Amino acid sequence: MSRWLYRWASWSIDRPRLAILLVALLTVAAAPGLLRLELRTDGHALVPPNDPAVVFDEQVRRDFLLRDPIVVLVESPHPNGVYNPGTLRRLRGLTEALARLDGIGKDNVVSLATERRDRVYPGTLVFRTLLDPLPDTPVLLDLLRSDVDAIQIVKGTVISADGRAAAIHVGAPPSQDRKIYDRTALYRDVLAVTRPFARDGDRISVVGAPVAESLLGTHVQEDLLLLLPLSVALIATIIGLGCRRLWGIALGLAEVGGCLIWTFGIMGWLGVPVYLTTSLLPVILATVGVADDIHLLWRYQRVLARNPDEVHPEAVRMTMREMVRPIALTSVTTLIGFLSFNSSRIEPVSQFGTFAGVGIAYCIFYSLTVLPAALALLPADRMRHPRLTGRSEPGPVVRTIHALVLRPRLTLAALLAVSVAVGAGAWRLRVQDGWIDGFAPGSDFRQATERANHQLYGTHILLAHLRFDWPESRMPKVDDLQGPLLDGHALAAVGRFEDFLREQPGVGGVLGPYTQLATVNYLWHARKEGTRTVPLDEPETIDRLLRHYKRVRGEARLREVIHEDLKRTIVTIFLKDANYQDTRALMETTRAYARQHLEPMGVRLDFAGDVAVSQAMIPAIVRTQVVSLLLALVGSFLAVCILYRSLRIGLLALLPPSLAALWMFGVMGWLQIPLGVATSMFFAITLGIGIDYSIHFLERVDGAPPGEDPALWALREAGPAITADAFAIALGFGLFLLSQVPANARLGGLVCVALLASWLLTLAGLGSLLSRRRAPEFRRETVAA
Repeated sequence: MSRWLYRWASWSIDRPRLAILLVALLTVAAAPGLLRLELRTDGHALVPPNDPAVVFDEQVRRDFLLRDPIVVLVESPHPNGVYNPGTLRRLRGLTEALARLDGIGKDNVVSLATERRDRVYPGTLVFRTLLDPLPDTPVLLDLLRSDVDAIQIVKGTVISADGRAAAIHVGAPPSQDRKIYDRTALYRDVLAVTRPFARDGDRISVVGAPVAESLLGTHVQEDLLLLLPLSVALIATIIGLGCRRLWGIALGLAEVGGCLIWTFGIMGWLGVPVYLTTSLLPVILATVGVADDIHLLWRYQRVLARNPDEVHPEAVRMTMREMVRPIALTSVTTLIGFLSFNSSRIEPVSQFGTFAGVGIAYCIFYSLTVLPAALALLPADRMRHPRLTGRSEPGPVVRTIHALVLRPRLTLAALLAVSVAVGAGAWRLRVQDGWIDGFAPGSDFRQATERANHQLYGTHILLAHLRFDWPESRMPKVDDLQGPLLDGHALAAVGRFEDFLREQPGVGGVLGPYTQLATVNYLWHARKEGTRTVPLDEPETIDRLLRHYKRVRGEARLREVIHEDLKRTIVTIFLKDANYQDTRALMETTRAYARQHLEPMGVRLDFAGDVAVSQAMIPAIVRTQVVSLLLALVGSFLAVCILYRSLRIGLLALLPPSLAALWMFGVMGWLQIPLGVATSMFFAITLGIGIDYSIHFLERVDGAPPGEDPALWALREAGPAITADAFAIALGFGLFLLSQVPANARLGGLVCVALLASWLLTLAGLGSLLSRRRAPEFRRETVAA
């Protein structure tokens, strides 16, 4: 492999203009694909499409005509809260305006203006809505309050218990219809509709899962506008400090631009959307892609400094001859680290690995084609380091590491103690995540969501699907209807289930068929005390309740609760918070209740809704990261062992990044940083990149001349380039700390610290482990790192 790559680099040196033209043509060919890129940030994209949770959720949504709700929260500072004519008039107008949006319709908007009361228009059986007539007098306002108190089920859903806020629920088109309905565009339309109604102090906020998906995509785009220029500036600075030549900076930046055009152009041509995972690639590729350039430019300047009379193209050949093997190996291990994500069944994670590999492959091709070709074209004086000579004063970083290597026992003991103390925190590591954690605590959306959760039942929805598997002979029948849900005892069991759920921690409210039909029965009996119930032994009465429900609220609203086959029903659970651990505990407790109380009655419980899909997503993603971790470990180990033909070198190369990852797992445990969708990705990335440092270090150890201490020689020869490489990439990932998305910020911070730890463990740890000296004088033959 190394021989073939060297021949290719030599061809580029011999035909520099043709080599550069070839890379330019490939880049230009990919560019039109950028115009075909799409952004997809919905939560369903993060779960395998054939996952049982996704398949069942889609079936439930289809059978029960359910949509994800966008919640428009209206808060009034009026002394009477929303019970004032101005707010109620705007609430009605806003409801009508939202219903006119493309893809929505009046059947998919719910508010005080759509919910019906037990009052009819004179001479008809048509029931009025709660805001018809508009309550613009004290008498009508009092009547509205009494009707809301009587209905009860509207409290916590379309109006807060204290009357300070009201909500409009807008059913967003299914995310599967993203080719028809752009949820980001829908969110913008909803915002545009709401703005004119925010008057007289009324505050209008828009929250909900579809809004979160849209905002995450927006935040990602805003992050890129900030972070990509910063990463480019960082790379330019690092290369500039290393080679002190504008040509070096220009070559590095050209590689960054070409890599991004190539990678995202290919994505566009293939019709692969930009997911939340692949949205990180521009910043990652901008920093990781130029790692080989840093080492090549450093080595080339060392060759020029040590061989001032060497014919210029031969100096480039000498550089490539020395660097092809470590570049080949670091490229392979970096590719393995990213391509290990291809083991995932989750498309966005798999695509992240695939196109990270595509981008890195471009950078390898660039480094072995354009870079040697450009160096061959440029006069040597243009690239010669102004201060680099055969005997240069060491920089403070190299001097510090050298001092540690001179005391190997003390250094190794200290590193071992840190590994034990910090690594012990890994036992405290826990899996935790939630989509609201994708937003900073101080963000407008996070605060609006918290207000909505405080005022209403909750914005997170878990659907409990109950199926009655009864024999036909057991099912009651009334006229043309037959099914278990005509049985009062079956509905009573569902009612007890609803009561049980209301008592669970984190549950804001519960709406199910028993609550709905009991309310209908109460209103049907003119609000008579003791009638807020469902008759046990009267299927005919239950049939009338169903027909009355359908006549008052509509067939679509009944279908959202009870399926037309009368065998299946949905109990909607509103959650104040939907983090992984608490929701898992709730689901386990609910399943235990179902096993004890429902299954003996022939009732099967399953879960659906975004919360249920998320619960399946998080462990699935963490499991795939464990697989990618093992693949990265084994693949990198085999690659090093095969190329160096040494198990010992393979183990030594893996040691620093593996220990660095252990440190980070420990830090996460001690600091209670959970392992989630984003943070679980850091290990494979750290391993794929961090092993590069030990490979370059071991390459110089292997090439140490006789009589030289191999570790000190490697430190002098490769230490500055490894330092520049490590800090460039670590700081590049560190830029994610500026992200508006906390999950991305945590991932960037973890990788940043892990790479710096890998750098320290390589130079100080491997250096001390391989050093044969104890107190030699430092040889002044290097440049400041």
